[in-house]
Amino acid sequence: MPGKQLIVFDFDWSFVDQDTDRWVFEVLSTELRRLLQTRKAGDGTGMQCTPDVVNDTMKDLYERGFKREQILEALRILPFHPAMRRAVTSLKGRNADTTFLCLSNSNEIYISTILEKHNLSDLFAAIITNPARWSPSAPDHLLIDRRHPASLPPHGCTVGCLANMCKGAELDDYLAEQGGKDSFDKIVYVGDGENDFCPLLRMRKGDLACVRKGLELDKRIKEEGEKAGLKVDVKYWEQAWQIDEWVERF
Repeated sequence: MPGKQLIVFDFDWSFVDQDTDRWVFEVLSTELRRLLQTRKAGDGTGMQCTPDVVNDTMKDLYERGFKREQILEALRILPFHPAMRRAVTSLKGRNADTTFLCLSNSNEIYISTILEKHNLSDLFAAIITNPARWSPSAPDHLLIDRRHPASLPPHGCTVGCLANMCKGAELDDYLAEQGGKDSFDKIVYVGDGENDFCPLLRMRKGDLACVRKGLELDKRIKEEGEKAGLKVDVKYWEQAWQIDEWVERF
């Protein structure tokens, strides 16, 4: 019988089968999707979009007359694999000692809208992500902020997390609130991106990283994992049905 376990999900390309930041603009405006790409390239953050870049492009979306409901509907049709839904709902239903945590560089509005669409609003015990809100003076304008505000000193991560969030520190803080990592018999992390490398370094031998094959995290583990002292066990996946298959044993 499994003991107490924590299942941590990144969101984009890990829980869902798309990048939420890009998807909204791809659905609504090719012009603004290109602008997002141009701004992102100038930001020097590789594949990742910072909330600053997304917020600037969301302002352009508002100024072009797009409405709140159009943004929400774009999120509702974002690809989410039925096997991933089956995996998490079946595990939650059969193991009361499993806690789900979302740790994502997306934002609150994107994530909550998608979870609501799929009747999963109560899945995660906590969602750690960038704050977002609809402007009180312009209800169709979505404002996206940094999890780690620009007004504070830099978070100081030396592993390579983006300025708006150190995922490793966020995981450490969450575990401390729960009584420390040893309060869980096993921690499982499902991720794909370069900034998922930092939290994996905080995990133990016997914990499990479910890494999406061929993406940034896969490459970084192979290039830096041993040198960085990575202890966590690693399994590679490509499609959600594999996660569903594995969680049968959790």
